[in-house]
Amino acid sequence: MNQEDPRRTAGAGAESGRPEEQVRDWQRNTWFGPSPHHTGNPFDEPDDAPELRDSRSPNVNDHVGEFWQQDSTGYHFGDTQSGQGKRKHRRSEGTGQQRTEFTGSVQPVRNGKSRASGRAMSEKERQERRNRSGRGVKALFISLGAVAVLLLIARYAVFSIREIRVIGNSSVTDEDVVRVSGIREGDSILSLDEKYVEARVESDYRLQFRYLAKTLPSTVTLSVREREACCWLTYGGILYTMDKNRMVMTETENLDELPASLVEVKGLNIRSGCRVGQTMILATQDQQSIFRNLFLEMKVLGCTGLILEADLSNANSILMQTREGFMVSLGNYLDLHAKLRSMLLVRSELIRMGVSGGIINVSNPVSPVYSPPKGG
Repeated sequence: MNQEDPRRTAGAGAESGRPEEQVRDWQRNTWFGPSPHHTGNPFDEPDDAPELRDSRSPNVNDHVGEFWQQDSTGYHFGDTQSGQGKRKHRRSEGTGQQRTEFTGSVQPVRNGKSRASGRAMSEKERQERRNRSGRGVKALFISLGAVAVLLLIARYAVFSIREIRVIGNSSVTDEDVVRVSGIREGDSILSLDEKYVEARVESDYRLQFRYLAKTLPSTVTLSVREREACCWLTYGGILYTMDKNRMVMTETENLDELPASLVEVKGLNIRSGCRVGQTMILATQDQQSIFRNLFLEMKVLGCTGLILEADLSNANSILMQTREGFMVSLGNYLDLHAKLRSMLLVRSELIRMGVSGGIINVSNPVSPVYSPPKGG
């Protein structure tokens, strides 16, 4: 006969004073003291209470059903103000056990998600939004980098200068013109600055800038004009040659080799600028203007080589001498083009007639006057 375990007792029946025979077997065999630690499912009943299994749901141990599929379990308790439930502790009648009850508003689960789950999902959505933003920024930087690479390729590979053409020069070599201009092969043709090139070309006293042409993708044409000496003079024992803008082209102390094809200029009142590559400055603006206009008109009419000398000492009586020996009186500095043209017509007619020497007065270009030399 099995001896009864001393740890077992009548439990609640004995405690309430009920007779032993009124206590059920499963109550009599209830554990007294700490409950045993089961290693299995917590819903499993002890072996000595098998009748409780019949009252359990057949799915309780399988965890199937809507309840087990929810993201969170139970309700979230709380009032309408703080969202947190209020607990009331009550002691159960008859058993003496303390029971906790929750009061306040109950937030039910909506769409299968609790408020905590909703907060978690909101955080997840924010994280996803940040990830999408990060991916967008990354894609933008990649696109900008690709565009920058394409621009660099276009600038230094496709549109790089490979050919430089120089026109308009005669005594100055192409290599010298290119060197002075600052244009280099391999530079970007798109970023080539015409103003920069013009300033570089004009810095060389021998050259004048005309234009710069770009032929995409890689050809540059630079048009220049060489400064041409049109006259000479002696000042302080030094012989200077100048162009029509009074730019000093050469200087020498050897007075035995006079420029045979240039016009000797007399009567200039020089103030400064007597150096090669400098513009000779005259004492008055009127004299500077007369000098420039006279030699400009002679170049236009192509008669610079026909004139031996020009005396500009008197602005109201400009005198010249042709290489055939004709003296020419232009009068003042007005209507220089018409006066020079009239002089050329009279000169040609006199040469045709076999006349030499004398004075051609074209102060009134419409009615020129020829005076033969004395004793002629």
